[in-house]
Amino acid sequence: MNIFYDTGTKIKVTFTDDQSLIGTVDHWTSRNDSEDDVQELTIKPTDGELKGQLVNFNENEVKKIEIIE
Repeated sequence: MNIFYDTGTKIKVTFTDDQSLIGTVDHWTSRNDSEDDVQELTIKPTDGELKGQLVNFNENEVKKIEIIE
């Protein structure tokens, strides 16, 4: 799964455990730059208890990603 999104893009991430998180993209890490050879994405949630914190996850943890306009 390709999880590349431009910095500042607002997205909703649904994880494999069906939890979801809405936030803006902070940065993307390619497979080549990742220690585990997987893409990683870091977002800053816009609500909830993680609001304003940086949350990092990898492509194996994601069920789907939707762009929010």
